[in-house]
Amino acid sequence: MIQEFYKKINGNYEVALSRMQNDERIEKYLKFFLMDESYKSLEEGMNSEDCEMAFRGAHTLKGVCQNMAFTELSEVVEQITEELRAKDIESAKLTFNKVEEKYKKVIDEINKIL
Repeated sequence: MIQEFYKKINGNYEVALSRMQNDERIEKYLKFFLMDESYKSLEEGMNSEDCEMAFRGAHTLKGVCQNMAFTELSEVVEQITEELRAKDIESAKLTFNKVEEKYKKVIDEINKIL
């Protein structure tokens, strides 16, 4: 079930398993991901065009996604993090649409398996 989740979100199950040792622990961290506030900070920062707030949210979310081996989401969050680091809000706005789409896909798939 967890392995299927990783396929659906284009993540890396093997990396997640090597970090967390078993599916039960992965599931525990998936629940924590649902409570993580970094996406909300990114979204609020983008909505208010506050590069600093958006950057902090994106940077934190990037780390969480990398730790969870959410490969596809991690890649697009890494892109927006660098755009926000450069204070390129216009590029970040375009990338945010991709982040939002992939983030919602991950959330939807987590909700299906929990």
